[in-house]
Amino acid sequence: MPRTMETNVTGVRRSVANALWGSVDSGLLGRVRRTSVIVGLVMAAPFATYFGLMAAAAWVAGMAWSLANLAAIHSIVQRVLTNEERDKRAIVMALLVKFPVLYAAGFVLLAVARLPVLWWVAGFSWPFFVAVMKAAGRFYLRLDETT
Repeated sequence: MPRTMETNVTGVRRSVANALWGSVDSGLLGRVRRTSVIVGLVMAAPFATYFGLMAAAAWVAGMAWSLANLAAIHSIVQRVLTNEERDKRAIVMALLVKFPVLYAAGFVLLAVARLPVLWWVAGFSWPFFVAVMKAAGRFYLRLDETT
């Protein structure tokens, strides 16, 4: 009779989590958040001058919504990909807060306050653009290479 290979699911999960978190730059999201806010708010002034206050308000609101969404996703992923026992109650609470609160806020901003959708989407995309540029810069400068 052939021997069956027994797999320890917890061990596999922990090794995958260690590999993922070991390769992630822990300060990347903080730097993306800081750069997005500073440069995004500086860009809001010319947007207000050239395109109007509603465009600048939509830019800032979209940027704030995106950063809040990224923070919520980071919190949820960090709770799911952990080496310790998962706190299922905290994960469910984070999901219950993230989806209704964030999406209700997005609905209020777009449908009730009638912010321009194009500018809201541009503001929403801004942190992602900053993250891609920061990652590309790190790659180009070879900051993550080990010697």
